[in-house]
Amino acid sequence: MSPQHPNEDVSGEDQLRRLLALLAHCHAAAGAAGSEADLAARICDSLTGCGGYSLACVGLLENGSHRLVAARLGADAAAGAMLPSDWQDLDRFPQFSAFAGSLSLPLEAGGKALGRLRIYAAARALFSPEEHQLLRDIATLLALALAVRRCTSEAEAAARQDAGEALRLRDRAVESSSNGIMITSATQLDHPITYVNPAFERITGYSAAEVQGRNGRFLVRDDLQQKGLNEIRAALRDRREGHAILRNYRKDGSLFWNELHLAPVLDESGQSTTHFVSVINDVSDRIHYQEQLEYQATHDVLTGLANRSLLADRISQAIALARRDRRLVGVMLLDLDRFKVINDGLGHAPADKLLKTVAERLQTAVRDTDTVARLGGDEFVIVVGDILDADDVAVVAGKIQRALAQPLFVEGKELFVTASIGVSLFPRDGETGDILLRNADVAMYRVKEYGRNNYRFYLPEMSSMALDRLDMEGNLRRALETDEFQVYYQPKVSLQQGTIVGAEALLRWMHPRIGQINPNEFIPLAEESGLIIPLGEKVIELVCRQIRAWREEGLPPLKVAINISARQFRQENLGETVRRLLEEYQVPGEMLDIELTESMVMHDTDHAALTLRELKDLGVTLSLDDFGTGYSSLSYLKRFPIDCLKIDRSFVRDINSNADDAAIASAVIAMAHSLGLNVVAEGVETAEQLALLRQHGCDEFQGYFFSRAVPAGDYALLLRQGKTLADAEAAPDGDLA
Repeated sequence: MSPQHPNEDVSGEDQLRRLLALLAHCHAAAGAAGSEADLAARICDSLTGCGGYSLACVGLLENGSHRLVAARLGADAAAGAMLPSDWQDLDRFPQFSAFAGSLSLPLEAGGKALGRLRIYAAARALFSPEEHQLLRDIATLLALALAVRRCTSEAEAAARQDAGEALRLRDRAVESSSNGIMITSATQLDHPITYVNPAFERITGYSAAEVQGRNGRFLVRDDLQQKGLNEIRAALRDRREGHAILRNYRKDGSLFWNELHLAPVLDESGQSTTHFVSVINDVSDRIHYQEQLEYQATHDVLTGLANRSLLADRISQAIALARRDRRLVGVMLLDLDRFKVINDGLGHAPADKLLKTVAERLQTAVRDTDTVARLGGDEFVIVVGDILDADDVAVVAGKIQRALAQPLFVEGKELFVTASIGVSLFPRDGETGDILLRNADVAMYRVKEYGRNNYRFYLPEMSSMALDRLDMEGNLRRALETDEFQVYYQPKVSLQQGTIVGAEALLRWMHPRIGQINPNEFIPLAEESGLIIPLGEKVIELVCRQIRAWREEGLPPLKVAINISARQFRQENLGETVRRLLEEYQVPGEMLDIELTESMVMHDTDHAALTLRELKDLGVTLSLDDFGTGYSSLSYLKRFPIDCLKIDRSFVRDINSNADDAAIASAVIAMAHSLGLNVVAEGVETAEQLALLRQHGCDEFQGYFFSRAVPAGDYALLLRQGKTLADAEAAPDGDLA
């Protein structure tokens, strides 16, 4: 361990560390020395070595004059510097008066002068009052040690006892000023403690009697994964000095940070280590202050969320993991709608309380591994890692919207807050955090333009082509005319039989320039513009055409589920449209499943009941999608001819880690079975999720654990190959597609 020299500009902490190490060295030297000359030499070695001084000399009084008995040059002494040959050289030759700083300290014991200790510093003299006092204490330590060695006659026995007692008292006075001292045996097995001072008792809460004979590791308890412990173990093994900052624990279990200095004590021969002296310095306040500074530098003061600096680091980490695991990263930029109105109307303090509540709700809507950050004002960012496709991010965006939709109470007023959310995906929309944030910002402003309170995925056209609403509608109309839409199929698997029992049809827009566009990115506009009606009819036609093709190929007659939009469900001729297409492509109604949401059937219950009955008369089965996220009323389940409930993927996602989601899933399954309904779980990605759903009696599932949504040809291949759940469970990462 290289010393900090007193000639350098060092901090108060570094100076304290050097002095504590020097103190431990000098105590070890006094205990191990033999003759007076050996004692003086060891003290000089400590001063010029660990202490870092340029020159140290000890002169003992003999017949009224000083005799030089020890002198040592430090590592930073000037080139060619020579040691004095006698004490008078120190005053005689200019080279010794050329040192910038020096101290000459008397060696006195029992009122008797024994000699002097001189200490020199080569550069700027930095002998602070604290350092000056410690060097005076070392001189006293040396004088008392000399006095003990000079008590040889029987008449001087009492003086020897007094000097020894004075030495012990002096040691304790120095050692217990503010730091604990622990002495352990180096010769006995497991290094038992032989002595601790009062400061040790004060710092740790243990009395000397409680720790006597124990190994010092009890202060660490079970907190063994500390890098500093390796350094201390190595120092004990190599019989050398050691230094580390450790987490230690008091008797009451509370933690304190211990800056530990360890030094060996040698025997009289200077060959064998007999003890170790440990200096214990409680630096908890310093560590906590550093942690507080680090926290303030990386977190938002108002909400405690990650700030822009930490956000950049978290996005970089998420991207690195996604590259390694071939996954995606979703970056959502969220801006509260009309927050300025709230801020101006209520004032800053209530608005700040609202922002804190929003921050809390955002954190509850994501996983612990995701990041929620505040950029400032009413802008927040959510980073979602370890995802497979855009649908996973859409699930999180939906949970966030539902969390914010609950009323907030601020200053006795009930407030409702909505948010506009822009989403970008790595690597599709950018390779760096800055680009992903910029593109998410572009998408967020598109949401603002189209009425707020929604989320939208970034499209390159938003930046490069600046498409307005009419441009996007034109693209959608052209896509319908030029057959740019394709249907993908995600298999549904029976948990009891382990075989494929059907599929859900999922629409994809294959844009000639942009590539594949997910429904979350164009369905909202199709709903607003009315294009959802011809688009929905197009999906039913494509599915019926594909079912007929599969039947002609001799594939098993498995059911295909189609999602119906709210606007499509409300049209008067939905039943007639489905009947016409079933007849045109000669598809039995039993091979079609219509998926609706809770809000659709509750919007106009009379119309809903009539439409559902028309569909049932065609042999079509009916499923209620996203169950648990809306009204979730038993009354309409009894009133409407529903065949199946689908557990929303937002509950399945955290079913293993969120007790509420697990309870909801279990309750939905039990309730559905009591009403004679089938249950399908969406978004199953892991074996753990599957095991819990199987335990609760879920009938079917779909999700990446078995297969993602695939083109019609790939789905047919899965059927021909007879792929089963056992195949997915045997695959390293599931997903047979």
